[in-house]
Amino acid sequence: MKTLLLLSLTTFTSFGQVVQVPPKQIVPMDVQLRAKAAVQAQVEKTLQGDFKGVVEKMNPDHLKILAREMKVPVANVKARKVAQLQAIGQQGVVLEAMITLPPAGAFEVDYGFEDRIVDGKPVKVAGYRSWMVFIPAVMDISAMDRAAQPPRMRTIRKWSFEVAISRKKEEEWTFVNGDVVNALELRKLFKFLPQKDSAFNFPVKKAEEVERK
Repeated sequence: MKTLLLLSLTTFTSFGQVVQVPPKQIVPMDVQLRAKAAVQAQVEKTLQGDFKGVVEKMNPDHLKILAREMKVPVANVKARKVAQLQAIGQQGVVLEAMITLPPAGAFEVDYGFEDRIVDGKPVKVAGYRSWMVFIPAVMDISAMDRAAQPPRMRTIRKWSFEVAISRKKEEEWTFVNGDVVNALELRKLFKFLPQKDSAFNFPVKKAEEVERK
């Protein structure tokens, strides 16, 4: 098995030089729509205040990276995330509405070997083992602006996205919030991805005030 792995690595490197990124296939639209439905379920948890449930569905590999960078256990990272979400509501910020939009990009990711049965025999097959889908979301957030005279309620409409990730076999979706996503962060998760943000065509991230009627 070690020999097989070494031989496979030589298809990607030669004396330290990268030869070729393994070709990717288009992610089927039905897969992308299931990713959108999974993100919508996260939205519902958020609207219901189930912040623990939201954090539990964060991508585990992303959480491990955060834990290493923060030099704390993964459990601590989760606890901090839950506390941050709870604190937003305690500060008087209200999430009034949130919706998901159609998928806006998808990649095959997680290149490696997996066990398959070919001609009745178990074999190791190399390929992309997971899907990654960008799901845009829009939310309206309101809070009291006490610095204004007189104080008034302000509503901000924010556009962002979720990165939905799932192994192909199990198709159990986990998530990375798009607010912290760029090419560098995604390449920490999956090696064979573009190096530049422009290659991803990320969904828009912006915020603007909505006039209250």
